[in-house]
Amino acid sequence: MMYGWWDGASAPWYGMIFGPIMMIAFIVLTVLIIAWAFRAFGLGWQSNSPDNTPLDTLKRRFARGEIDRTEYEERKKLLTGA
Repeated sequence: MMYGWWDGASAPWYGMIFGPIMMIAFIVLTVLIIAWAFRAFGLGWQSNSPDNTPLDTLKRRFARGEIDRTEYEERKKLLTGA
């Protein structure tokens, strides 16, 4: 006599554990593949802000207080060439 789901008997007990785990893994893997495909073709979420220039970074550092006014002025002169 054969045992298993094919002969009308119920599924083995471990099917109740691995079944949902495999379904969740399948859904997560599908979402990751779709997200990867969107990024590969450049269709992902993109910021509308332009690329940051070194001067923008310098301004942000000064605004956060990471550098003082004299260092800001010196670096600004170097970046602008003035």
